[in-house]
Amino acid sequence: MENLVKVLSEWEIQLLVLLSFTLQVFLFFNGGGRRNSTDALLRFSLWVTYLGADLVAIYALGFLSRHKDDTNGKDTLTKAHPLAFLWAPFLLMHLGGQDTVTAFAIEDNNLWLRHLLNLVVQVGVALYVFWESMKGRRHHNVLLPGIFVFISGIIKYSERTLALMYGDLKNDSQNTIGNVNNEDLNRLVVHGRYLGIFASVLKSAPGIRALFAGRTLHQMEVHHREVVTSDIHMGHLPKLLEVELDLMYDDIYTKAMVLRTKRGILFRCVSQASMGVAFVLFIVSNKHLYNREDLAITYVLFIGGFCLEVCAVFILLMSPWTWAWLKARNCHWLARISSSLLCSDIGRPKIRPLWSNSMGQYNFLCYLGCDQHSSWLSRLVKKVTKISSLVVSRNKEVKPLLWMSKLLDTKHVEVDKEIMDSLIRIVCQYSPDESPMDAKDWPKLGPLLNKLLPDYGASFGYAIVCFHIFTEAHLRSRLLPDLSDREKVLVSACRKLSNYMLYLLVTYPEMLPVSGTPEPTLLFFLRKTIPHVSDRGASADILPMVDELLLELGLMEVDLSGTETLNEMRDLWTRLLIYCAGKSRAEMHAAQLSRGREFLTFAWLLMAHKELGDVGRAFNFNFTSPPPPRSPSPPLLPPRLRNPPLPPRQPRTTTRIVERVTTIKPDDGTAPSTLQPAPSTQPSYEPW
Repeated sequence: MENLVKVLSEWEIQLLVLLSFTLQVFLFFNGGGRRNSTDALLRFSLWVTYLGADLVAIYALGFLSRHKDDTNGKDTLTKAHPLAFLWAPFLLMHLGGQDTVTAFAIEDNNLWLRHLLNLVVQVGVALYVFWESMKGRRHHNVLLPGIFVFISGIIKYSERTLALMYGDLKNDSQNTIGNVNNEDLNRLVVHGRYLGIFASVLKSAPGIRALFAGRTLHQMEVHHREVVTSDIHMGHLPKLLEVELDLMYDDIYTKAMVLRTKRGILFRCVSQASMGVAFVLFIVSNKHLYNREDLAITYVLFIGGFCLEVCAVFILLMSPWTWAWLKARNCHWLARISSSLLCSDIGRPKIRPLWSNSMGQYNFLCYLGCDQHSSWLSRLVKKVTKISSLVVSRNKEVKPLLWMSKLLDTKHVEVDKEIMDSLIRIVCQYSPDESPMDAKDWPKLGPLLNKLLPDYGASFGYAIVCFHIFTEAHLRSRLLPDLSDREKVLVSACRKLSNYMLYLLVTYPEMLPVSGTPEPTLLFFLRKTIPHVSDRGASADILPMVDELLLELGLMEVDLSGTETLNEMRDLWTRLLIYCAGKSRAEMHAAQLSRGREFLTFAWLLMAHKELGDVGRAFNFNFTSPPPPRSPSPPLLPPRLRNPPLPPRQPRTTTRIVERVTTIKPDDGTAPSTLQPAPSTQPSYEPW
C-alpha cells in the first residue's frame, strides 16, 4: 500500500494532465448527444464530466504552482518533471472547453461574468507557473513552444467566455449575430427543398431567438415578425421546427455564435496556427534533457489537440451558416462539400429526427402501485418501501413517495405520425376567436366538459388528473383484439397524450399554467381510490376502482361507443396541449433544449409561427374606451355646462351587506339557517 501511494505521489501531475485531456475528449464526442436523447445516464455522465473537467484542470494548475517544498525550499517538481511547466497552457486550453458543449445548463450562460473572472484568475496562475519555471536555463530551448501554446490557450478560454456571453438570452445585442445577409438568404430559400428549409430557418433565426428570450411577436422588430409569421408549407413544418430548435441549441449551449463572427474565425485561425508553430518548434528542440514519460504525455497533448481541432473544422463545415456563407459568396466547391456534410449521416440528415422524437409518460396507476406494466424494479422498491414505512410508523395508511414514483415509473415513447399530424392540423385550423372548449362542439365528451369546465375542480391540474383517469378507464374498457387498425392507432395516440400531460404535471409543473406542486392533487385522488385497492394491487381491482371513482365524481354520463369518442378524446387532449403551450414561458423551453426537447416546445413554437398563444397576443394598454368622434361643427357649450357636475353619490347602507353574508332568524323561533354567501355575479372560471 505504501508503494502504491508513493507511485501515485510521483505520477500525480502526469495523471492529472492525462485525466484532464481524457475528460475533454469525452466532452467533445458526447457533448452534442444530449440534444437528441433523453437518456438519464448520458446526461448524468455529461454533468459529472462537465464539472469534473474544470475541477481537474484547476487543481492541476494549482499543483503546478507548488514549485518549492515547504521543508527545504527545493524546486522538487521541475527537477522530477522538467516539462511540467509546458503543460500549464494546455490546461488553459482544457478550461476553454470544447465546441460541442460550452454550457451544460442555461444558467451557465447567465453567469458568464463569473467565468470571465475565472479566466483572469486562471490565466494569472498559468503565467506564474510559466514564469517561475523559466528562471532556470535548462528550459530555454522549449520557451518559444510554450509561448505559442500559451497564446492558443488564452484564445480558447476567451472563446468559451464569449460563447457564454452570446448564449445569454438576456443579451439583446447578440440578437442579430450572423454572417449572411437577408438578400443572400432570400436567394437560397428556393435552393432545393431540404436546403431551402435551412435557408428559411437562418432567415428567421433572429426572430426565433427573440421568442426564446421572452419577447412576444409584437415586441420584436417588424421585419423579424414578418419572417417568423410567413406562410409555411404544412409538409415542411415538422422538419422546419426541428431545424429551428437544433440551431437554437447550438446558439445557447455551444460555441456556434462565436464561430459565426469574423472576429471568432480570425482568433480560431490564430489559435490553430499557434499550435502548429509550437508543435514544430517542440519537435526541432533539444529534448535529451527530458524523460520518456514526460515527452510521451506532451506528444499526446499536441497530437490529441490537433485531432480535436480537425474534428472541430468538420463540425464548422457542417453548420448551415457556413453553407449559406459559402454559397452566397460563390465558393461552389466548398459549398458543395459543406452541403454534403450537412445532409450526411454525421450531420443533419433529412430522414433522421433532429431531436429525441419522444414524449415522457407517467400514469396515475403507477402512483397507486397497481399497474402491471411498471417494471419489476419499481414494484420491488415500492413494496420494500411500503413494508419499511409500516414497520417504522406502524400506520396502515402509507402515502407513496412521488419522487420515487417519478424516478422509477417515468418512461419515454416515440411521437408517432398520428400525434404530430393532429397537432399541426389543429394549430393550423385554430382561430383565436373560437371557444376551444365549448361543450356543444363535442357531441361525445360534452357531458364530461360540462363537469370539468365550471369551477368544479378549482385548478387546472385537477382537470388534467380527472380527464387522465377517465381516459385510462375508457381505453382499458376496450378490448384490444376487438379493435380495428384505425381504432388501435387512436387508442395509442390517446394514451400517449394522456400520459404525457400527466408527465408534464408531475415532472415539469412550471411548464403548465398551474400553481404550486402537483402532489396535493394526486393525494386527493389517492384518498378517493386507496380504499378500493387491495394490498396486492391486482389488475382485477383496477377497473372497478376507477369506475367507482368516476361514478363518485359524476363523470360516467358519457357515451363511450364508436370511433368518434376516440377522435374527440385525441383532439381534446391535443387542445389541452395547445392551451398549455400557449401559456408556457419561453425560458422553460430554452432550458429543455439540453434535455432532448419536449413535445410541448414544438407546439409552442408552431403556435408562434401561427401568431397564437401568449407570444402572438397584442396587448392593448388603453384601459378606457376611445372618445366618440366629434361632429364637423360641434356647438360650443357655455362654460358652466361643459363639464356638468355628477349626481351626488348615495351612501351605502349596511343593511344590504348584512343581508348578503348573514341569515335572518325566522319568526317561528327555529334555529337560523346555515350561513350561505350570496350567489356571485362573476363569470365562472374556465381553466382552458
